[in-house]
Amino acid sequence: MLVRLYIYNKHTGEYLYTDIGNPKYVIADLGNDKDFTLTAPPDSSKQWRWIDGAWI
Repeated sequence: MLVRLYIYNKHTGEYLYTDIGNPKYVIADLGNDKDFTLTAPPDSSKQWRWIDGAWI
């Protein structure tokens, strides 16, 4: 099973990258300064931030 995660900076909410892989390994690669959501940013036309459970 593969999962697609949208990775963002925990402190700023800034979207960093998308990671696809085995959930166990993808989550283990995050580090302390990153978090993830399963919700994709709306588009790539701007720099998105994950704030209060939504991309703004």
